[in-house]
Amino acid sequence: MRSRYTARESALSEHQDRILSLWSQNLDGMTPPAAHTKLRHGYLANPAGPGLGVLLHDEASGQPVGVQCLHARTFWQDGVAQHVAALADYAVGQAHRSLGPALTLMRAGLGLGASRFGFVYGFPNARSQAVCTRAGMQRVGGTTRYGKLLSTRFLLRSPRRGAWWSWLAAPADIVLRLLDAARTLQHARGLHWSDAAPGDARIDALWQQRDPRLLLSERSARVLGWRYAPEGFPGWHVSVAEDAGGQPLGYVAWARRDDVVLISDFFCSRPEHDTCRLLTAFAGHMRRARASALSLEFYGCEAVARQLRHAGFFAKPGVSPLYVAAGQTHAPADAQAWYVTGFDRDGD
Repeated sequence: MRSRYTARESALSEHQDRILSLWSQNLDGMTPPAAHTKLRHGYLANPAGPGLGVLLHDEASGQPVGVQCLHARTFWQDGVAQHVAALADYAVGQAHRSLGPALTLMRAGLGLGASRFGFVYGFPNARSQAVCTRAGMQRVGGTTRYGKLLSTRFLLRSPRRGAWWSWLAAPADIVLRLLDAARTLQHARGLHWSDAAPGDARIDALWQQRDPRLLLSERSARVLGWRYAPEGFPGWHVSVAEDAGGQPLGYVAWARRDDVVLISDFFCSRPEHDTCRLLTAFAGHMRRARASALSLEFYGCEAVARQLRHAGFFAKPGVSPLYVAAGQTHAPADAQAWYVTGFDRDGD
């Protein structure tokens, strides 16, 4: 039986009214102003290119009832650039949320991506993973969420904590401070922090000195300036750590939500050696700002994950699966080649 649905490429700039309407009506928490900002800043102003869109049409009415976007990124490995796309902003009208329409839209998006990009990747939620698999994607790994406790204030917010927890808070906080003081003496003495300015030369210096073996999306000053611009991502900061001689060690992209600091990205030229030093220093910086916890996600080289653990971060249960379109050989299967953080998502 012929499907009631067809899916075809639709230029984002030419079909923006339909796309904005679908986003606003079907994506959780997406208001019309936020949808307009996402399209204008996140897609049309993207340094890697505006990306692509696929609209799903209901043949009976002729109306668009779903959209799948491909968010452009530039990935680098061994000095070679690849034009890559992330699956993003998938939205289907409530009356059309069944397997048939979902597969039609997903397969069209993947087919378009295969013809225009080196590879296509995505982080599908639990409800979408089966559709992604049937449409022709395969899981290659997944990001792990890591947390670091700076103060017991974070734990005391839970209503399940009894009154006896308050008696433990003071000595527990002393232990946390002593452990981080020891890490600072061993790994992170002499570093100081300042916020990056637009086009900051320190960011470009770090990017130019990157480890060529890693597959990672571009982190030049221009790209970071776009990725964390107040227009698209209000409240985010990019802070650079420098040593006593004024040489940049790395940066952290972060935002504060109450007393918890969310780290979207962390990067240094030698992540297998300097991540512990960078994040130990950042933890001290945030403790002085009265933050109580840090949170980040990472997938890739085990040496970097080991550096996170040395800095006092602990892995939380579960992972966020990373999928790649099957048959795209430009995406390595070996986790040791990847460097993925929250930077590689397009919603935070």
